[in-house]
Amino acid sequence: MTEPVVPAAARDLHACEMPCPRALPRVQGYDLLLLGAILAALLYGIGDYGLYEPHEAHFAGVGREMVLRHDWVTPHLNGAPYLNKPPLFYWLIALSYKAFGITEWAARLPLALMGWLGVVLAWQWARELWGARAGRAAAGMLAVSAGWYLFSHQLLIDEMLCVLLLAALYFLWKGVTQRECAAPWVCFYVTLALAILSKGLVGLAVPAAVLFFFVILKKDGAILRASRPLMGLLIIAVIVVPWLILMETRNPGFLHYVLVNEHWNRIFDKRWPPDYHASQTSWPIFLLLTLVWLAPWSFFLPQVFAFSAKHASRWSGVDRSAADAVSILGLGALLPTLLFLPVPSRLIYYSLPTLPPFAVLAAGWWVVMSGTDYRRGRKLAALLLLLFGIAVAVVPFFLKDFLIKQPDLAAAPQTLDYIPGFAVAIGAGMCCCGIMLLAGKTGAALLALCVPIGIGEAYNTQGFAAFDRVRSSRRMVEDLLKNKKVPPDCIWISEGSLELGAAAGTAFYLGTDNDERARFVYVVNSDNPNRRPPNFPGGKPEYLIDEAELNRTWSSPKPVLYVTDFLRHAKKTDDPIALPPDPRHRIEVEDAGHRQVWANEAAWVKMGRP
Repeated sequence: MTEPVVPAAARDLHACEMPCPRALPRVQGYDLLLLGAILAALLYGIGDYGLYEPHEAHFAGVGREMVLRHDWVTPHLNGAPYLNKPPLFYWLIALSYKAFGITEWAARLPLALMGWLGVVLAWQWARELWGARAGRAAAGMLAVSAGWYLFSHQLLIDEMLCVLLLAALYFLWKGVTQRECAAPWVCFYVTLALAILSKGLVGLAVPAAVLFFFVILKKDGAILRASRPLMGLLIIAVIVVPWLILMETRNPGFLHYVLVNEHWNRIFDKRWPPDYHASQTSWPIFLLLTLVWLAPWSFFLPQVFAFSAKHASRWSGVDRSAADAVSILGLGALLPTLLFLPVPSRLIYYSLPTLPPFAVLAAGWWVVMSGTDYRRGRKLAALLLLLFGIAVAVVPFFLKDFLIKQPDLAAAPQTLDYIPGFAVAIGAGMCCCGIMLLAGKTGAALLALCVPIGIGEAYNTQGFAAFDRVRSSRRMVEDLLKNKKVPPDCIWISEGSLELGAAAGTAFYLGTDNDERARFVYVVNSDNPNRRPPNFPGGKPEYLIDEAELNRTWSSPKPVLYVTDFLRHAKKTDDPIALPPDPRHRIEVEDAGHRQVWANEAAWVKMGRP
């Protein structure tokens, strides 16, 4: 029997003690099997490729130094304080290292688990609103979304922030519908505090904006009084302020630096150093990438929007709680994109928090669209899937000659081997889904789309491993230490790159010295606009050396290696290589990507080279 699409959550929640008049769907074996399969998929292959630079090397490197330094207050990277980000993500990575050792797998494990928790939360919320089928749909939709897959396999804070923001919206809904109960609001404010410890005040701004516009939309100012704001401020202060005090005590000037440089100046694109240009984008591309992160569910955007507008307008009886949820989810899906749209420093992944609430809403539309009211939208979505599915499956075969001319792919041509198979899996899934939708078989259509995409994404994880020769120092360091017999006491100097994470990636794979301290890599501090070092409060970082120090070190009897920018390629002619004097000894390194490695005379001799 088809399950009713009436919300299954508690509908009369004016007090915490009141029982649910309509029980939640029972968790069945299908649910456990689905969530277990998603967990396995998110964990699959996360240790099979080196840390991508600069972003992954940054987060993995800070967590590593927390463990080795036994300092869980001040983040360090490449041997010096690194004060750009709050500590929660670093703490999780460091705890993973403590439990499983310092490896790529352990570094990526917390993020994969956070991605899975986001799936579980989407599953729970959708099943409360529209039943068990909607919960399973939301879990599958979110798990295979392009943005969720990509950013659960790359160390960035943003997917963890997405999970915390979705949790905050969920507890906000519970608080709105259980106004006499303090527990949902306590959970709401605890989640806000964790979001602040993840990525600063943006973790507070998005939920606060949703609450503000929700109150305006419902014309119900009593919600603000019911939210217990004084209690909320106290909870946030208790969780966040102790770390801030410790950081300011140990790093005087930290608070001013974070509030001014990392928040205010970033909004107006005046942050120093401007090391995020590679990820910065225009507003049209920002919107386009939002659709990419939502893919393939962005094909249903108009239908989900119409569905959400219709269901958010229900005001009474059983539907009142669901209407509030749809309103909150709709605002949660719109505001992350709209808030960053006018910000000039917007980065390509700033709209990612749109994805989880959109997935929940899309799941709601999916389970009710079998009705006649949704027939036209269903057919339109089916035709779009068929059209784009054929294009996705076929086009990569005709683009191979074009792709191989791209510098990064030319440096890692094995990556191209994975693109056709990945494209065929996605295209076949889209076509099968379109056919099933035309036949009115919505359940089979969802399965036909999610399974091939999930298989394709798992297969494409090996593409990450093929591409790591360009974006990771692992292969280069291993080749130099094992095959080229570079002296273990060698001094490593980096030309530098857009972010410090590039040099930190090399340092990660160099391991520790004889005293079990993290080794670091010197970075040339030049006037080059593409090599601007951070200007943290405190003294000059130990890793920074000027050209005079570089020359002295290069001419000394100590073995020295010099590594050029990993972003360099043959077409990059506007940024000359800052080589030390008399660079006669270039080492040929396999799988080094665009990097070039040079050895001074002392290193050359110790390597046994003529």
